[in-house]
Amino acid sequence: MVLVMNGHKLVVVAGGTGRLGRLIVESLLEHPGVKVRILAREPGRPEIAAMAQDRVELVGIDLGSASDAERIAAVEGAFAVVSALQGGPDVIIGVQLELLRAAKAAGARRFLPSDYSYDFFTLPEGVNVNSDWRRTLAERARAEASPSFEVVHVMQGMFADRQVLGFLGLFDGSTIRYWGDGTTPIDWTTWEDTARFVAAAALDDREVPERLYVSGDRMGVLELAELWQAAHGRTLAHERLGSLDELAEETRRRLATEPASMHAWLPLMYAQAVFGGRALLGPRHNARYPHIEAESVAQAIARGVL
Repeated sequence: MVLVMNGHKLVVVAGGTGRLGRLIVESLLEHPGVKVRILAREPGRPEIAAMAQDRVELVGIDLGSASDAERIAAVEGAFAVVSALQGGPDVIIGVQLELLRAAKAAGARRFLPSDYSYDFFTLPEGVNVNSDWRRTLAERARAEASPSFEVVHVMQGMFADRQVLGFLGLFDGSTIRYWGDGTTPIDWTTWEDTARFVAAAALDDREVPERLYVSGDRMGVLELAELWQAAHGRTLAHERLGSLDELAEETRRRLATEPASMHAWLPLMYAQAVFGGRALLGPRHNARYPHIEAESVAQAIARGVL
């Protein structure tokens, strides 16, 4: 089943050549009548050029150095502009805000920034710098929103993915690691389902909530480990890394001793939000898009992504 829409639509995707960006493009193209324009710095690279097809246009632009007029031209005619851009505050706040303003000036219906995370609106300042940047963008974006121009923050929790759990230092295929008691609920969604929800929100003819909460499942890491063991017929070692207070202290220590090494402390910042239970999603909006049957954690494990 595909989303019912009025007429043909053009969706512009910035960051459409990355992992999630490509999935968003694929999800958009599942809907007949939808065309996609991908903004890329190097559209001539073979792996990027190969993405072009009848309904996919590639436009070469460096959004960071482009002029206002160039950004507006790049999104001209778009029903929605979707960002899958990642980076530091210069990108998350600066580039995205300029892209948002270009989308508004070009007459787009809505802009979707590259949030795709837990509910960072509920976190205190300083828990996670990445979340702080995204809240700053949201605050500035709200001043640009109007009844005719929406800014939609899609939040789906954690990606149900072995690579993401590995980045957080929680899973290596033989050991499950956790802070606290391991029972704190966590929202989980696959990359593919996240992309499907983003595409649906981008194409929606109705008003879309400013904070769109979608997810596939909710459970703690120890429950996830039980499902994994049952599916794979293997026992995982369990390692408690410390209390939540010890997690906060370790984060501060690494930030003080290795300030230039983001990989030393950013995973711990995400862990603070996840295991502290302060970033759970609000009431889910999955029912808005009944054509999307989001995978549970058990289904994701069975498919081999965990």
